[in-house]
Amino acid sequence: MSPLLSRVSPLALFASLSFSSAAVAADINVPADTTVSGQKTFGGADKITVGAGGKLTSSANPTLNQTSTSTGVAIDNFGTIESTGTGTRAIRFNSGTAMSFTLTNEAGATIQSQNDALQIGTAVKSGTITVNNYGLIQATGTGSNNGQAIDFGNVVAGTASITINNFATGALQTADADGIRPGNNATVNNYGQIISNNFQTNTGADAIDFQTSTGGTVNNYAGGIISGGRHGINISYDSTANTTSSSITITNYAGAQIIGRNGSGFGSDVGGTVINYGLISGDIDNIAGVANGDGDGVDIDYIGNITNYGTIRGTGAKGVGSDGKTNTSQGVAIGGGVIDNKAGATIIGQADGILVDNSSEGPAFGAVTITNAGTIEGTTRYGIYINSTLNNTLTNSGTITGGGGQAIVFGSGDDTLNIRTGSVINGTVDGGAGNDRISLSGTGTFAGALNFETLSVDDGVWTLTGTQSYSSGVTVASSAELVAAGAIGNLVTVAAGGRLSGSGALGALDLSGVVSPGSGAGAISTLSITGDAIFRSGSVYQIDANAAGAADKIVVGGTATLGGVVQVSAASGNYAPATTYSIVQATGGVSGSFASVSTDLAFLTPTLSYNANNAFLTLSRNGVFFQSVAANRNQRAVAAALDTTPTASPLFLAVVGKSAAGARAAFDGLSGEGVTGALNVGLESNRLFGGTLADAGQFWRSGETRDANGFSVSATPALGYASLESKKGPIAPRMTQEPARLWRLWISGFGQSARLGGDAAQGSATQRTSLGGGAIGLDAAVLPNLLLGFAGGYSAGGASTDLRSTHVDTHGWHIGGYGVFTFDPNYISASLTFSDFDNYSRRSVFGLGTGETANANFESRVLRARVEIGRDVDLLGLRATPFAAVETAHIWTDGFTETTAAFPGFAGLGALTFAARETDSLPLYFGARVKRSFALDNGWRLTPDLSLAYVHEFEPTRALLASFASAPSAAFAIAGARPDENYLQVKGGLRLDVSASVALFASFEGEYGGRTQSYAGRGGLKVVW
Repeated sequence: MSPLLSRVSPLALFASLSFSSAAVAADINVPADTTVSGQKTFGGADKITVGAGGKLTSSANPTLNQTSTSTGVAIDNFGTIESTGTGTRAIRFNSGTAMSFTLTNEAGATIQSQNDALQIGTAVKSGTITVNNYGLIQATGTGSNNGQAIDFGNVVAGTASITINNFATGALQTADADGIRPGNNATVNNYGQIISNNFQTNTGADAIDFQTSTGGTVNNYAGGIISGGRHGINISYDSTANTTSSSITITNYAGAQIIGRNGSGFGSDVGGTVINYGLISGDIDNIAGVANGDGDGVDIDYIGNITNYGTIRGTGAKGVGSDGKTNTSQGVAIGGGVIDNKAGATIIGQADGILVDNSSEGPAFGAVTITNAGTIEGTTRYGIYINSTLNNTLTNSGTITGGGGQAIVFGSGDDTLNIRTGSVINGTVDGGAGNDRISLSGTGTFAGALNFETLSVDDGVWTLTGTQSYSSGVTVASSAELVAAGAIGNLVTVAAGGRLSGSGALGALDLSGVVSPGSGAGAISTLSITGDAIFRSGSVYQIDANAAGAADKIVVGGTATLGGVVQVSAASGNYAPATTYSIVQATGGVSGSFASVSTDLAFLTPTLSYNANNAFLTLSRNGVFFQSVAANRNQRAVAAALDTTPTASPLFLAVVGKSAAGARAAFDGLSGEGVTGALNVGLESNRLFGGTLADAGQFWRSGETRDANGFSVSATPALGYASLESKKGPIAPRMTQEPARLWRLWISGFGQSARLGGDAAQGSATQRTSLGGGAIGLDAAVLPNLLLGFAGGYSAGGASTDLRSTHVDTHGWHIGGYGVFTFDPNYISASLTFSDFDNYSRRSVFGLGTGETANANFESRVLRARVEIGRDVDLLGLRATPFAAVETAHIWTDGFTETTAAFPGFAGLGALTFAARETDSLPLYFGARVKRSFALDNGWRLTPDLSLAYVHEFEPTRALLASFASAPSAAFAIAGARPDENYLQVKGGLRLDVSASVALFASFEGEYGGRTQSYAGRGGLKVVW
């Protein structure tokens, strides 16, 4: 190597190899943290890389200059590429009409100059161009030295594909010009910031300016901001470059913003498609020297398609537009097309929510279809203003507000306004000229409109308020209902299946459906008709009437032509023997007659009569007996008693004015059936108490205790049970010697929850009971094979019969005695128990309309005897005991009279007097028990047992005898829910002997029948001494 070469530094050598003269294109590489100065040229498929911290700089125009056709140039910048000259560019592509390149500006990197930071300077017609920006691309010049961050405006025709991706860390910005000019049919994907600024008097700085492109796409993703000194996004019109049908598509996602700071969020002199989930805003600045500004959210001069899920707003305007007319601010200004404002979305303008015209106060270029489920508001003028000679359609289920008093104004076309459920219109609605129509569908209220020729209620229920007029009339379709709450000055035609109600006024009526004055069942109202009324064959006139002599009425100013039928729905009440009502009054006279009349009242008969100007309805008392409408035995019992009461009595009159269904409800409400719950709770409380006595006898018979070697059945003097040889495992007790007499004290708790199903034929309703209590007993083996004992206890429970609005609480004391006699291997046990109960009943007397509650306090007593026989059998290591038992129980219920809760001590209209009553229960049991004992490692002994029995109840009826307190001679028997005649009883238990003298026990009992299921449990402690 020559000494000269040896003295050349490696960096200088690298630079000399990497860069040649400006006249020769080649790869360019600026190492990290290195500055390279001077203009560089490139072309073909050159690769240009600037490392992190590196800088490629010059004052030339441009610093990077394409001098030959680019077939695949790749620029990857991690540092800085800049031109520092006045009005110069950083990067310029300026050779050939076919061009392909990729430029990537990495995070933290910068491309900058006063004029365009990145420009295509020639008319490119084909190729693929991609820009990926993660850093900063900016043009810093102002005035005559200004430029764009990216200027591809020379790509105006052909098939060139342009994609500009500005990522979340990226910024494309200018000091005094459009932010970017993407070129014809370019796609811009923005996640970061694209911002342009106006300087001093500049009025044309748009963030994205498509200029006179024929199309393009902008996708602004969450977090993206597109903000222009004038428009956020703009496309212009030039007859030599594009057409009025040219259009760009903008999708603005949730969390993204498109803002025009002195113009439109999106301004188009041609067409456009906007899908917005975020914010699009047209604002006004306060820059001195900028006198004019038109802040529209979206301004599309020709035909557009807008779908809004977010917010589109115009916040203000100043000065005049290019046409010399005063600027006004709209949420949307459009020349025709489609606008769909979704639920939860908002379109709002400082002047108008939506303005449809030719952008210069003339008729729109195309018809418009607007669907609103969100909010549209014009703060100072119109919610929606349509200047059009075409046929336009507006469908509203949201809110439209005109701050100037007019919410919606149509033009001179044949327009349609569709009002749907949820519609709210604040301000007047003007149909303008033409043959205009309103359609109501769903449910809601409509306050009317001006200059519409027809209104149709197409489905649902709609209330019309205020004064409304439609020269071609109002129609009510089949399955639709019109509620006339105001004045309708024209003909209302109701189709078959349609319905007219309300208490307003109509111009005339042509009825093939249903008319029912008033706003609901039982509301007595008058419907007025200023002209003629025709009731066609098949029509229905539904009338509400009451016992006070008032009924619905139709007053006709002209003539009334009658036909169809009359249906009377009469309120409950004390009707006179005959009551007459005027139901049609016609000043011009009545012709024809109604075909028939019917009523839902079971005990009143309707008839019709007429004179020259009226149609009359008369309700007369008939001879139908209450029993004839009863549906089951309980209802017939109550109805038969009512049939014997005086016809002038308040109770009779309270029922006679009811429908058949209303009368049946009154029978149920008067029956007092739920009070029978006291019988069920009393009998079951006594039975469960008796069960604790039976358990005590079974414990004694088991004879189990503990010896020194483990568990046995020894008749030791210590325990007094029959002895067996000591052994572990299953045991079988046998008596072998006479024990000393020992006392046993036991304590037991018990509880139960039961469901007694109703009986449709009887008319009884389902009853649910619950109870709980406790018992304590003492017994002794007075002979080796005879145990005698006695016990006492207490319980509380309740019964609810929900369908009869009745609840009964029961509290009682129990006493009893029991005995067991064994004659190996047989036994016989017996018990006798007595219980005394205090009962408290509360029931709501429904069906009469009085709202009263009847209360009562009464006593009852139960006496029960039980006898059981059985035989112990050793079977497969188990102790099996087949048994049979019979119980007989008798409950005495005292007589009592209910009093009203409102006036304690006094009987209400629906109060009952219950006679003293005796009721029997006679169940027979056939079953078997099995058990087995196990020795535990800690010296305790566990004995599980299981019992299964078939039960037949010979006396299942639970009935009381009652009469009306207000009519004591009318008595009836009422039967409540009762146990099944045949059911299965399942018991399972555990006994744990923890010492020679102490044992714990618990058991479960279930009863399962066709209508009845009950679940009971017992548990306690036994002590021997």
